[in-house]
Amino acid sequence: MRRSDTRFHLAPDCPWHVRQGNCLMAIGLVVAIFVATGWCFGRSALCSEPAAKVIHVAQDGKDSWSGGLARPDLTRGDGPVASLGQALELASQLPRETPRIEIVIQPGEYSLDSTIDISRGDRPLPPLVIRAAEPGTVRISGGRRVASWQPVSDPEIKARLPEAVRDRVRQASLKDLGIRDYGSPGGGGLELFFHDRPMTLARWPDQGFTHIADIVGEEPHQIHGIPGDKVGKFVFEGDRPLRWIGEKDPWVHGYWFWDWSDQRHPVASIDPNKRILEVKPPYHQYGYRKGQWYYGFNLLCELDQPGEWYLDRQTGILYFLPPLEGAADEDAALSVGRPAVSVLKTLLRLGDVQDVTISGLLLEHARGTLVEVQNGRHVVVEDCLLRNAGGFGVVVQGGTDCAVRRSQLFLLGEGGVSLSGGDRPSLTPANHEVSDCEIHDYGRIYPMYRAGVSIGGVGQRVLHNHIHHAPHQAVGFSGNDHLIAFNEIHHVCLESNDAGAIYAGRDWTMRGTRIENNYFHDIQGFQNRGCMGVYLDDMFCGTVIANNIFVRVTRAAFIGGGRDNLVENNLFMDCNPAVHVDARAMGWASYHVDTIMTERLRAMPYQSPLWTQRYPELQPILEQEPAAPKGNVIRRNLCLGGTWEAVEGKARPYLTEEANLVLPSTEGSGLIGDNGQVRWNPQATVFSQLPGFRVPPFEQIGPRAQNSPSDGEGNAASTSQGPSDPARWESDIRKFEEQDRRQAPPTDAILFVGSSSIRLWDTAHAFPDQPVINRGFGGSQIHEVTYFADRIVLPYRPSLIVFYAGDNDLAMGVEPAEVLNRFQAFVQTLRAKGSMAPIVFIGIKPSLARWRLIDKIRQANRLIREWAENNADRTVYFLDIESAMLDGQGLPRGDLLREDGLHLNDRGYAIWNDLLHKKIGQILAARK
Repeated sequence: MRRSDTRFHLAPDCPWHVRQGNCLMAIGLVVAIFVATGWCFGRSALCSEPAAKVIHVAQDGKDSWSGGLARPDLTRGDGPVASLGQALELASQLPRETPRIEIVIQPGEYSLDSTIDISRGDRPLPPLVIRAAEPGTVRISGGRRVASWQPVSDPEIKARLPEAVRDRVRQASLKDLGIRDYGSPGGGGLELFFHDRPMTLARWPDQGFTHIADIVGEEPHQIHGIPGDKVGKFVFEGDRPLRWIGEKDPWVHGYWFWDWSDQRHPVASIDPNKRILEVKPPYHQYGYRKGQWYYGFNLLCELDQPGEWYLDRQTGILYFLPPLEGAADEDAALSVGRPAVSVLKTLLRLGDVQDVTISGLLLEHARGTLVEVQNGRHVVVEDCLLRNAGGFGVVVQGGTDCAVRRSQLFLLGEGGVSLSGGDRPSLTPANHEVSDCEIHDYGRIYPMYRAGVSIGGVGQRVLHNHIHHAPHQAVGFSGNDHLIAFNEIHHVCLESNDAGAIYAGRDWTMRGTRIENNYFHDIQGFQNRGCMGVYLDDMFCGTVIANNIFVRVTRAAFIGGGRDNLVENNLFMDCNPAVHVDARAMGWASYHVDTIMTERLRAMPYQSPLWTQRYPELQPILEQEPAAPKGNVIRRNLCLGGTWEAVEGKARPYLTEEANLVLPSTEGSGLIGDNGQVRWNPQATVFSQLPGFRVPPFEQIGPRAQNSPSDGEGNAASTSQGPSDPARWESDIRKFEEQDRRQAPPTDAILFVGSSSIRLWDTAHAFPDQPVINRGFGGSQIHEVTYFADRIVLPYRPSLIVFYAGDNDLAMGVEPAEVLNRFQAFVQTLRAKGSMAPIVFIGIKPSLARWRLIDKIRQANRLIREWAENNADRTVYFLDIESAMLDGQGLPRGDLLREDGLHLNDRGYAIWNDLLHKKIGQILAARK
């Protein structure tokens, strides 16, 4: 993380030297503060490009101050500002010749009262960076904390609540918090979050769906021969909807006709005699049919599961059944979970700006999209965590060269990132990019056609991402000349069929996209009914599907009647089928040819010199059997197991297939482990059976390792204040498991487990005479190590455990007593499951970057040391490393730390090695 320039702008201004009477002394104090807070170390602390103007924001700041200091001065007469809005106001007043502006936000939570708008205004700003002082420690919220909870007292409300939970439901008045706009329960309205996760608006069934027993048939119709009804009235299964009679505002959400088209409806009426439920118009565009599925929601009477909530929009009373099973003091536990509601629609809106970077922030609690960019140039969101929103994480419309990088986006109501831009008639690219991100668990509210990444226009790039666990698409694209490459995509289309992990459809002119070097696996549709890997729907054309790996994907490469598509050099394993080609425009979809297909063709200058040069096959299309699937080529692919192809008879004469190798099974390929998962071996002999086959670069797929804050213990792409979601580390844990499958770990080993200080430790070199296992991961917190103990601790049956974590917990605002509680929970988890291995807790280290936390570090270390010394089974040990890491003045030794001022270098680890060797020797001697 660049720390440059921060020091230099202070000395000339010296906003308090007149009052102090000694500017040199003031400068010295400021420099000392900067050293203590980690702002004056590393390769760029004292020399860099021309000084930026730095404006500091901190929770203990004041908007009347200058923002020139990271901390209040000794007289409390100047210091940081308190709000991002004021920092931007100060930035707008700077001279236009200012080389660069940095708004640096100190750790903490900042709740916005209104959307932050950054626009060009009367004159452009200089290049602007808005960043966290420590990546991952700054939370920007568009919501409001809800603290005043009471038991439900209204007898009418209690009577509607299920009897088993009446005394456990809590209520709070949102009107007392000044919140009176609640939005619609159908989407885009207020949501409740607890322990940093969205809670469930009270519904039935609690999971999954119920079914339409029959349709009423007031206005029957058919689609492709399938009967339905245009009117939203249907017979429901069972008796449960009878309970909904009397609800103030009941809703239903269903897939009313097709598996891929959903809609929310308010309920108009429920007829208890005929068991007919009627929804309010507008009715679903495809109508309703027997057997389709739906669920009811926004139902006070169904508030029966921990984590469910309901808002009475007339009274403003919020009802919540908190998930607090087993808590001794439920009210205290409710407070610890930090319940919050979303208020703002959008957190950051950037319009017509250029050279703006948003870095290292946690953004959450929006009813809509977290970050919107309109007509921006070189606008970058990087190393951020975007979650808990009702819309997208980031939406970029228009402009050029914008990017979302090295970020994590999850728990979103719509999709992850949407990029559009460029000019199709002139084929001018926008060059927007999403790269090295993890995007998962999106589509919570709007599940269909809200992809992990949506791209449109010309020339966008989707590179090195990990996209997984979503109800519908991973990537949706339209337009021309995109690149989708090196992504890992799996467990998508979980709530839909007739859907594709990567999808585009119904246009002859949208050509030039390349889908290359991706890894698709475990994509099989809703209830495993089947879907598609790459879905070129309804005559989509001119797309390259090359060098990809497909494992357990139904209809992996799907050409739905389109033309001029290339499927080349792909590896298909257990796909059913690997390749599909049909001629739908010559059959049931023929009506599209003279209508929408021709209309979209003529909307583009497809006969202009530029287009005929770029896409020569397109120019004569209307004269050359436009309905026929001409020009598709399938060559040099390797298919192992599953089935090879499903080609419609009408399409066969137009299809070129050559040099494809089909083998009946994956057995003997050398690519499948004992557990049925991929065990990649680029030297596997199966590849030599197809001359010319290029082995896909499996090791390059997915997010790339970064020498950036995302490698730090304050992992900007993964950390959050308080109890973060352990599932964010799922891909790291799976990599450990894959490593174990490739090579069995040693038995009776010393297990090193914890956060980055463990991960970066060369433990094998440090303990050459002992079997060791290193299972450190990212910027993890203690409770996250406990969460994965079943997978990265207990299976190894270690002889001794070396534990380091807690650094990130404190940085996220967790109090020392809670750090002790979390470590105790880790120990208790192991002991309850039979592991009695001794545990060495390495004391939380002092560092330059987190020197501001030294009092809490010492308090946490003291609590854990005292507990270890008094632990009944005498199997937990505390290793004190603090004194060895401080200099003669009691400050952190910079010579033991890397340039980030946080992590140990080789000299630092040498000290830890020596101290740990001695401690282990003492433990072993005492246990003999």
